Amino acid sequence: MNILVTFGLLFTLFLGSFSITSVSAQIDPLSDIVFFQTGELNTTENQFQISDKLNIREFFNGDIVRVSGLTLEGFPYITYSRVLEEQINTHGIIFIQGEFKKLNFDEEVIEETIVVEKDDNISLLLKYTQRAYSEKFIYVDVKIYDKDQNKLNDFDQNYGFISDVSINIKITDEDEQIVFSSNGVTNENGLFETRYLIPENSKRETLILTIDAENENSETSKILQVFSLGQIPDNDSN
Repeated sequence: MNILVTFGLLFTLFLGSFSITSVSAQIDPLSDIVFFQTGELNTTENQFQISDKLNIREFFNGDIVRVSGLTLEGFPYITYSRVLEEQINTHGIIFIQGEFKKLNFDEEVIEETIVVEKDDNISLLLKYTQRAYSEKFIYVDVKIYDKDQNKLNDFDQNYGFISDVSINIKITDEDEQIVFSSNGVTNENGLFETRYLIPENSKRETLILTIDAENENSETSKILQVFSLGQIPDNDSN
């Protein structure tokens, strides 16, 4: 069963038929839904950025709002927000590494781990190789910026860097085995670079790239997909 079919079954089980209407509660859910305010989705282990390509539907006279789409990292997600009087309760899932994982909308947990323990003041930006054949390199370039000084998430911005941020990178295969890891700190330009050589005669598979960044004040992470394409095809074959 593919992802779209699975999501379709979830829609049917949760809601049945739907109509697009205005929300009846005394709040505006599209401004009060927490992850819309931050642009971030969180599991218990990782953080993701939502893109502007999303679908919004309202059900039961606006008492339930469904949001679905892809994160910037390429993972599909779906959330349901129930509007009850002047409160919004949100639940959702994200599809990662072949399984659905629950999204975390517990504001108390987020406040404890991000605001109390660590300030969320860094942006982790990336340039990386998304597809590579056997015996070719996957390049991973990480740049860390002060979030307030790089609001457009521009990798090539020439100011606002943060140096001495600890970077930990790992690549796992489809069996969840670590095939590569690298760590270090960002330089005076906020940059950390590494590369992974795909071995000879590697199979075609989807690799998972995980990047963690942390200094004494803040921490963040990203998960991305990288495609190992196997051997370079013979152009003379049909």
